[in-house]
Amino acid sequence: MEKYVIQEELKNCPGMVYYPDANKLELVGRSIPENPELIFRRLEEWITLHFAKNSGLDVIIQLEYINSGSSKYLYEILKRLTSYKHSGKLVKMKWLYEEDDEAMLELGEHYRDTAGILLEMEMIV
Repeated sequence: MEKYVIQEELKNCPGMVYYPDANKLELVGRSIPENPELIFRRLEEWITLHFAKNSGLDVIIQLEYINSGSSKYLYEILKRLTSYKHSGKLVKMKWLYEEDDEAMLELGEHYRDTAGILLEMEMIV
């Protein structure tokens, strides 16, 4: 399957990969970079370009850990994706968390409940 790497997954940075055939964006791994703005700005720019040419996107987020700096930027990106959905774009967002990972479940619920972000929660067994 063809893929476009927005951000290579590294020890401290999440992988951000787009699969054009499935119109799917995946964020995976750990997000504890020293400068999260640089990492997430690249993703923001990619999202802007994507929606200039496309009417939808499936987003899968499966993070094992995220620090507070990264969390702030991810929150802004999720709000932006939600606004695209409200404007008529076909946006689906799924938050995957491991069965015993209460912290990631609670973070996903926090995003969903406090900002009205349209996140579907799914446990990985």
